[in-house]
Amino acid sequence: MQTPTGKSVALVGRPNVGKSRLFNRLLGRRVSIVHDQPGVTRDIVVEKLAGGSLLMDTGGMGATADMTQKIIADATNEQANFAIVAADIIIFVVDSQMGLTSLDQEIAQLLRTSGKRIIVAVNKIDLPMHAERSAEFHRLGFKDVIEVSAEHGYGVDTLISLLEEECGEISAIDDDSASRVKICVAGRPNVGKSSILNRILGENRLIVSDVAGTTRDSVKCDIDATLKNGEVMKFRLFDTAGLRAKRKTNTSLDYLSSLRTRKAIESSDVVLLVIDAMEGVSELDKRLAGEILETGASVILVVNKWDYATETFAKEPLRGYKDIKEFGKKFDEAVRKALPSIGASPMYFVSALENKGIDKLLESAWRLQGKANAPVSTSKLNSCIKKLLDENPPKYISGKRFKAYYSVKISSHPFTVRMYCNRGEILTETYRRYLVNGLRDALNLGGVSIKLETVGKVSQTIQERLEGKSKK
Repeated sequence: MQTPTGKSVALVGRPNVGKSRLFNRLLGRRVSIVHDQPGVTRDIVVEKLAGGSLLMDTGGMGATADMTQKIIADATNEQANFAIVAADIIIFVVDSQMGLTSLDQEIAQLLRTSGKRIIVAVNKIDLPMHAERSAEFHRLGFKDVIEVSAEHGYGVDTLISLLEEECGEISAIDDDSASRVKICVAGRPNVGKSSILNRILGENRLIVSDVAGTTRDSVKCDIDATLKNGEVMKFRLFDTAGLRAKRKTNTSLDYLSSLRTRKAIESSDVVLLVIDAMEGVSELDKRLAGEILETGASVILVVNKWDYATETFAKEPLRGYKDIKEFGKKFDEAVRKALPSIGASPMYFVSALENKGIDKLLESAWRLQGKANAPVSTSKLNSCIKKLLDENPPKYISGKRFKAYYSVKISSHPFTVRMYCNRGEILTETYRRYLVNGLRDALNLGGVSIKLETVGKVSQTIQERLEGKSKK
């Protein structure tokens, strides 16, 4: 076997030929979403291989507006073409059951002009008798035509052997991602997300620019840090494109940038929500804060560009404030009032430009994740909920009052409390927020997203037992 050279391998082809299923089969585990509906893969999915190369799954080339929304179809085609340019080796996946189509021939012509190494994978050869279907694909003129079944694994070993001659071991790399706290830096465009991440990393690994929207992709970086007590903190950091208001997401590239950002947020344990000190809280900040909590991620507020506020105050103190400390306190109160959903999330005033306050962020995220993962005694949890119900009883809905009989923590991401109750559907959103905020305060979970899951209509026997009554 040749020495691995860190090559890039891309799976391309028209929609619904089985690229994602073959991608997962090559890796030996499920990474890409697989569905019979054409156009499910809309973005490039990249996995690092044990041999040092990269494997890329792409959306179907030739995606049309009748398959997906036009903006998504355009973006899918853009990304597939990008993969062809970026790849060293291209696996051209075709469908033996559909046969050679005109779109296959158009893609083949594009691949011929690319000058790249091409391997044709004739997919869906699920039985030996199906092998005769591959004959027509030899007419495309490519040297390597391999019959495979991504569904059942037939022929995949042959494909892997061919790839390993040039790329080294073809399998997903075994990393330590499960032990890392995943942190996403999110916010509006041009609030300084990449600058903050560069400061955390201690080097300029990310592009920083004054032009809004410079970051078009979600960038992943691993970093280890050590606490004073010697404990090693492991993190996986995601820089993201700035989220724009929906009315400003006009291009396919903007759409995919927003999609990647939301995916990064959904996969994160902690989100650093960056706010511009000079502009304060915008409507987009409010929407983003709500979306972050819905994903189950914990939130740390980072007020960047605080150096501007300090400089402004030094030149001429703002009316009504005796010093910058008092101004910061009022700013904190104003932000929390504008973002009531964040509860008592930690807030830090930082300057990425001057590298001030950045050193506190990682340890804060580590502590916050520790809070989310910490066990909560069932007795304490039930005591807290009972106290909240007694102090502010829920209103009657359709002649019934909400009752919680027993509660237990069932998950840490998000911090989920399952409540066994009489009628879950009569728990109003207003009262649900009251319970969530009350639990957050009582359990010292500021910044942690809390989800209440109700299980109602318990049997009479269980209800009597939970209420401490004897069965008649």
